[in-house]
Amino acid sequence: MKAVANQVKRAIRILTGVLIVIAGLILAIPGVPGPGLLVVFAGLSVLAVDFVWAHRLKTKMKDTAVKAAHKVRGKPQPANAPTPKP
Repeated sequence: MKAVANQVKRAIRILTGVLIVIAGLILAIPGVPGPGLLVVFAGLSVLAVDFVWAHRLKTKMKDTAVKAAHKVRGKPQPANAPTPKP
């Protein structure tokens, strides 16, 4: 019985993550107001619990955002520098 409950929780978690990612992609369309990329990141965070590919993509998005922030602030970040931990 516990195994069935775990599978149902996993299915709900995956469905929720997919729906959040889809909503984020819709919000990322130009002309649609909303924080699209942040919502996609949140959806990937939910999916990363069950999927390694989602975790890798989330990490890549985070690294890209950190590099962009450093570029905007005028602080060059070395190519091999680790991502700062919160």
